[in-house]
Parts: sequence; C-alpha cells; structure tokens
Amino acid sequence: MENSYSLQRMADRMQIQDVMYRWCRAVDRLDFDGIRLVFHPDGIDRHGPFNGNVDGLIDWIRNRHAKIPFSMHQISNILIEFASQDIAIVETYVRTVQRYPADAKANLAQLSGGAAGSDGRGADLFTCSRYIDKFERRNGEWRIAERNLVQDWKQIVDIPDNAPVPQDGWLKGARDGSDPLFRLRAEAGL
Repeated sequence: MENSYSLQRMADRMQIQDVMYRWCRAVDRLDFDGIRLVFHPDGIDRHGPFNGNVDGLIDWIRNRHAKIPFSMHQISNILIEFASQDIAIVETYVRTVQRYPADAKANLAQLSGGAAGSDGRGADLFTCSRYIDKFERRNGEWRIAERNLVQDWKQIVDIPDNAPVPQDGWLKGARDGSDPLFRLRAEAGL
C-alpha cells in the first residue's frame, strides 16, 4: 500500500488544501477567475439550488451574491483520502456567515429552503456544511472535478437595529478588487 505521508503525498495534501483556501477567498471576494481556477474546466458543482458546470456556478454566484455585502467561508477538518495516484476524495467542513439586506430576501430564501427571517429586516445566515469533493490531478495540478455541498445545519438571525458598523477611516472588506488584500497583493507584485 502506498505511503499516504510520503514527501510527494504531503505536497499533494498541501496543494489540495491550498485549493480549498483559494476557493474560500474567491467566493468571498467574488473573484470569478479565482473560482474558475479551483475547478477543472469540465468540473461540476452540486450546491443545493444549483447543480451544473463551472460557468453556470459562476453565473449563479454572480447573481445570488449581487446584493450580499458580506460573506465569509471558514474551513476546517480537511480529510484527504487518495483513491489512486491522481484522484482524492476530500471532505472539508465549512462554516459560512453571510449578510442579507432586506432587499435580498429572495437570495436568502433560495439557499435556506424558503426561510428568510422577519419581513422588512435584513438577516444573517449561519451555516455548518461540508464539501465532499473529488479532486483530480491533471497535468500535475490538483483541482476539483466534482463538488457536492452537504448542508448539515443553518440558522437565520435578524440584523438588530443596533448592529455594529465599521466607522469612517477603518479598513472595510469589499467583495471585489477594491478589498485591502488586493492592494497589498498588487504592491507585492502578486
């Protein structure tokens, strides 16, 4: 049996883990090129209300997230099992927090099975889910060939009137190329 912790397999594990981190950044910053790069071109995604190819996934995220000002995917418990030299089954736990303004209730209901919080109020969605992915190494690069989102738990919390907000002069996250991360990356030549 192959050594799952040889130097090569450790490098494979780190590359797969990096793909998962890049997915989180790409979806949270609405970096559609970044989303495309974590999947093989013929990759598929089963995300609950969306099931289809990468181009369809990007269009779905672009439309669904258009009114969502904040999204954060946090991953943990990445279990990688190698089925062969170039195929791995990867289970990754993911917690997601997303803010939905009152005018984005339809976007929230789409992912929550119809629930959307109180009428006329914005809401935060909290989830505990798992990505069950088939990774393939092609041309020396690990990417997702098949993604399955398993939705284990969700909670919707109405945004209170006294919710904290960043003050003028504070760095604020953005879901596009104006996020402070991209300025630092550009300054560093990345």
